[in-house]
Amino acid sequence: MKRLIALAMALALPAASPAVAAPWQLSGSDVVSLSAPDGHSYQIMIAWPEGAPPATGWPVLWMLDGADNFATAALTARRLSRVSERSGVGPGVIVAIDSGPLARRVLDYTPHVPGYRIPEGAPASGLPIGGADAFLGFIAKQARPYVAQRLKIDPARETLMGHSLGGLVALHALASGAEFSRYVAISPSLWYGNGALAQSIARAPLTAGRQLLIAHGDREGGPSGGASAETIVTALKHRGVDARHSVLAGQAHGSTMLASMAQGVTIAFATEAKP
Repeated sequence: MKRLIALAMALALPAASPAVAAPWQLSGSDVVSLSAPDGHSYQIMIAWPEGAPPATGWPVLWMLDGADNFATAALTARRLSRVSERSGVGPGVIVAIDSGPLARRVLDYTPHVPGYRIPEGAPASGLPIGGADAFLGFIAKQARPYVAQRLKIDPARETLMGHSLGGLVALHALASGAEFSRYVAISPSLWYGNGALAQSIARAPLTAGRQLLIAHGDREGGPSGGASAETIVTALKHRGVDARHSVLAGQAHGSTMLASMAQGVTIAFATEAKP
């Protein structure tokens, strides 16, 4: 009986407070907030390699949907660069940008198409759209100068990588002549704009040396319409862009970014010996 009473008293007592858990942290990284001209605050996550940069500066991978993708991109880049002789990947800087709420993400990642509205029932229907140029301007005029002030970066080796609407804005950046040399568009929302993207690419003032990967899963689902990835890649090849298209077996829309991370990092940080 005494044992039962003692057990009951013990269960009635509040459990000892657990030790305060220390959050996991990534060495060689920082998180800052930068404001756009309209006052919106972006969270910018930066990870850099150890050691001194090369004479030309570090290559940079600009990653969209930063909160979702920063840690995976940074750790993937570091893992591959540790085995550079086998992977063909050197060290580089990850800069991940997070737009914040869904409505702002949709605004930032959609090009302006006169008279266009996202159809009812499609993702992001009813939300404001058309802010892609302003967003790319924020990268060019606020984010890039900030990063270049802190780290020596190579302006000739900057890659923009995004998924879904982020993949769409990466393609729009290519078509609009934004200052990147490589573009990685994963499961891009080619349905957006009723084919406007293909028209933009057809009249884009493309410069030599651009590289593009479009990748999507074979289980994408979702809205259809617009030019196909194959059509866009073919058109860009004729314009002198080193463009490739990849189908990710067994991958649905939600899993393609993770499945493509190593490939995107390789494009951004490929060494001269194994481009």
